Amino acid sequence: MRPWLRLTFLALCVGVVAAPVQEIAAAKSADRPALDDLLNRAAWYLDYFIDQFENVVAEESYVQDASTLLPSYSPIGGRGGSILPGPSAAELGRARHRDLRSDFLLVKSPDTLALVAFRDVITVDGVTVRDRQQRLAKLFLDAAADTMTQAQRIGDEGARYNLGNMRSTLGNPVLGLGVLQFSYQSRFKFSLGKEDRGVGPGVWIVEYQEIASPAMIRGEANRDLFAHGRVWIDSINGSVLKTEILVEQPTVRAQIVTTFRIDERFTIAVPSEMREQYSFNSGSKITTVASYGRFRRFDVTADENVRMPMRLLTDGVSGGSFLELPPGRFTMGSATSEVGRNEDETLHDVTISRPFYIGQFEVTQQDWRAVMGSSPSTFRDCGARCPVESVTFEEVQQFIEKLNGRRPANGPSLRYRLPTEAEWEYACRAGTTGPFSTGENITTAQANYNGKFPYNAAATGDYKQKPTPVGSFPLNPWGFADMHGNVWEWTADWYGTYRDSSVDGIDPHGPASGDKRVIRGGSWYFDANSSRCGLRYTHAPKDKGFSLGFRLAADPIR
Repeated sequence: MRPWLRLTFLALCVGVVAAPVQEIAAAKSADRPALDDLLNRAAWYLDYFIDQFENVVAEESYVQDASTLLPSYSPIGGRGGSILPGPSAAELGRARHRDLRSDFLLVKSPDTLALVAFRDVITVDGVTVRDRQQRLAKLFLDAAADTMTQAQRIGDEGARYNLGNMRSTLGNPVLGLGVLQFSYQSRFKFSLGKEDRGVGPGVWIVEYQEIASPAMIRGEANRDLFAHGRVWIDSINGSVLKTEILVEQPTVRAQIVTTFRIDERFTIAVPSEMREQYSFNSGSKITTVASYGRFRRFDVTADENVRMPMRLLTDGVSGGSFLELPPGRFTMGSATSEVGRNEDETLHDVTISRPFYIGQFEVTQQDWRAVMGSSPSTFRDCGARCPVESVTFEEVQQFIEKLNGRRPANGPSLRYRLPTEAEWEYACRAGTTGPFSTGENITTAQANYNGKFPYNAAATGDYKQKPTPVGSFPLNPWGFADMHGNVWEWTADWYGTYRDSSVDGIDPHGPASGDKRVIRGGSWYFDANSSRCGLRYTHAPKDKGFSLGFRLAADPIR
């Protein structure tokens, strides 16, 4: 099926910042507002919305259903490195249902004031997109010289896995807000409808009809498709709580309805749900439901889109493999909707301000014996490449002290330490945002945990009843082994509640003192839930256990 609807490159200009939603007076007036006043409030709110939302990314669940079987691109045979290759016959299956899990964000053009909707698809019908990192690198780091061309590439990439191989739907939850921007209002005819208390007190419906070219939506042969629909506007603060877009052309009729909810963290109404319906003249239909959650800050620049480790270093002192991680930002903790979440996993933004090294593997029994001359592990018969366990935090510090007393014959010198809790989660997530770096769930083919107790009602799996040699399972997207399961890993931090401020979020450390240290990652003995990226567990520094080990971090000695 050829593309049949295309979005124009709509510039949503950032202007004067309006007062945050939460600071607006809560009282609602029952009086009918003047239409011009309502549109002015909405336009000022929209400026503020863009200022707040342009660096926010959300997790999106995008479910598409069709009334007939349609050809659909599959990620199973994905090829890396190229942008939108034509799918082969083997890669096109026929389907009536598609379930996309993505990160959704607005990418700001470096050359214009435009915001381009981008859908970074992570899984398709439960299958991880294998070539995702290469495709993102190609898309953003090998940018087209022409801004419009680059915008089209971004939009096309986000629509790559749509049901029916549709390269362009209207699937942008904030598209309907565009009719309210100051520079665009003159292209529409507006009329004031009634108050809709079902959406909220003081929320009024404004109907619109696009009357001037160029239209914000283009159809076949690049023709204008004049939109019409409704927006629901709070008469007090101008916030938009619902939008509807309707467009028609000879072959298809489309309806897109988005609802918004107030997010006090960002002081705006963020998208909550988007519903689309496409009705074709053939009689077939496609309906979609997209839901949004786990909103967090994300700065999008060319060198931050694909956050890959810089290099692999084989250390001359420890003999271990270390990956150098660049500075970056990520959201630490877990969403309130995440299954198995604990109260101490509060979401907060973290900045890693400097590069550092972290071990690709857990410290092994062989590594320990070479430095300490002892074999403390309960599972000694597991082998030299199995992780060392049954070591206390204090014993780990002795190991690190001895290691730092050595100097390599050649190569870079490193100062060894344990990773902070934030550094550990940064490496574990490896640019992902779900419960696991593997996605929404994990299996015993991906990690060594107690398969009798799977995550979120998944199928049971193997229970190996002991550690496995490091690197026995697939590496995470940044090349780290066993961040989920095998053995728990000591971190440098004392346990405490997360502090959420702009200062505390830069290279955070735990409290200055405490009773217990944080351990991370789960183990072969514990359930799948314990191996989630955001889960925190603790042990006193003198504790040891047959499923508790560690991995090293290091800083270069200048």
